[in-house]
Amino acid sequence: TPAPYQRVTDPYRKLDVVNRSIETPDKENAWFMAGIRLNIMNNDPDYPALVLGNYILGGGFLNSRLAVRIRQKEGLSYGVGSNVTASSLEKDGSFRVYAIAAPQNVAKVEAACKEEIEKAIKDGFTAEEIAAAKSGWLQSRQVDRADDDALSRTLATRDFEERNMSWDADLEKKVAALTAQQIQEAFKRHLDLTQLTIIKGGDFKKALSAN
Repeated sequence: TPAPYQRVTDPYRKLDVVNRSIETPDKENAWFMAGIRLNIMNNDPDYPALVLGNYILGGGFLNSRLAVRIRQKEGLSYGVGSNVTASSLEKDGSFRVYAIAAPQNVAKVEAACKEEIEKAIKDGFTAEEIAAAKSGWLQSRQVDRADDDALSRTLATRDFEERNMSWDADLEKKVAALTAQQIQEAFKRHLDLTQLTIIKGGDFKKALSAN
């Protein structure tokens, strides 16, 4: 192309908070998504703590707090989890929670998600949770590097960022050294429930009429 390359920027900006339901008629399942925009890059000192805290809260698949409560104990969701992202090029991060549930259960999923996030901010995580999360997260990274597709994506990303795999090694050292206090303080600084935007899609009218 004759046009010069120019990356599209999307720096952090504070957004209006919304809580909205969208009708999707005749869909058996509903989709729940909640998120907070984060004013961080992935070289922020709090980034490792947010990564590991998120792994405990909702990133560790079936062993995460959200999965244990919402899927296993209360049986409200077929799939639930959370993730943290942060750009390497500008302050552009996010924390997101997602769940798939029956439309009639979405309100309970929303309440449970808020309670678990609030509990993590207020009380933090136990030493046992943190030790297990460090082991699980580090093992997942090793598994990814053993997969050709995942490794090639990582190498391509590092090349674009003008980094090499020493950045990954450094991140893993920082995560391994985290304390419970560092994780809780990072959550308090960056996760503000008053800034949580929530979007729900489902056949809610049908669910109401069935009740």
